[in-house]
Amino acid sequence: MAVSDKAFNAIVERCRLALQLKYEHGNESQERPLLDAELRLIQRRGFQEALGEIVEFADQLLDHGTTLHAIGAGGSSVILFLLGFSDVDPVRYRTHFQRLWCTSNGEPPTVQFVVLPADGNPWEDIPRPPCVTVHSMTALEAIPALVCRQLPDVPVRMAEKAVFAAIQSGDTDGIFQLETEPVRSRLSKMRPSSIQDLATLTVVEQIRLCHPEIAETFNVEHEQELPLPIVFQETIMERLHRQGRVPWDETYRFVQAAVKGTAGHVNAMKAEFDLQVDQDHAAEDEGLLNQLTEASQWAVCRAHHVANAITSYRAAYYRTFHRQAFENALQRVSDWDRAH
Repeated sequence: MAVSDKAFNAIVERCRLALQLKYEHGNESQERPLLDAELRLIQRRGFQEALGEIVEFADQLLDHGTTLHAIGAGGSSVILFLLGFSDVDPVRYRTHFQRLWCTSNGEPPTVQFVVLPADGNPWEDIPRPPCVTVHSMTALEAIPALVCRQLPDVPVRMAEKAVFAAIQSGDTDGIFQLETEPVRSRLSKMRPSSIQDLATLTVVEQIRLCHPEIAETFNVEHEQELPLPIVFQETIMERLHRQGRVPWDETYRFVQAAVKGTAGHVNAMKAEFDLQVDQDHAAEDEGLLNQLTEASQWAVCRAHHVANAITSYRAAYYRTFHRQAFENALQRVSDWDRAH
């Protein structure tokens, strides 16, 4: 048996054990088939060795006392969630592992980790595989990680009304992604009450900062409506697969073509897969084609924004229920900023 096969099988066993530990009351029924499907996809695409390298690298970081979590499409992986490298529960937040593993060029995907080292930058001393990138946490991103180190046995409950009430009020000093005045203004209008809402809010802010010409075409001051039609890449991929009968392996290539920004790319992909509106499925197919047209203007990765939204929520949770520990961490990162 090849070394990579042994490593892959060891990862499989770790995931199956994690299923039992995370869902000890039998709630793993939705997660288990997703895990099996992700493993089959990795094997079919020949990415077992890449997965082994990703897991080995993350394990070494943790062995060095490094706090880390996956961002970007890596947050969509059932495997990385079960192994504790991703915060995003793929069942709870409706992500799709295909977003990570269905690369358009056939090469293994790149997994991004954001890290807070305990001492120095250990990833500089650990051989990093080409399928991994590492980023240091920003100051605000580091605050909940620092509090977690200070209060390692304190669980964070993910749906506390008191936390969302504080967020809705704009009382967000020191909270990752939610500290700027434009975001505070939107918090009172959109009134987020879930992680998904926070993820949508951060998409809006990303578009405002990176593509103001798009954001300016929408009225962000109107009532509590979302300021623009957010299009998540995972949603498009699922609709292509289920309604358009496009193979999963091809769905992300379709999305990549769509987000290049012209209707020509979308039309070319429609023609390639013969996505036509027919009388039997007119409403469904029309909705699918409309989403593809929207995707040609803007589409984002849900897994990435959910991972960031969870960090924001954790900061708000600690600020609400463990204020002194939060203030200590805030002071610590302020000291870092002054020192550098």
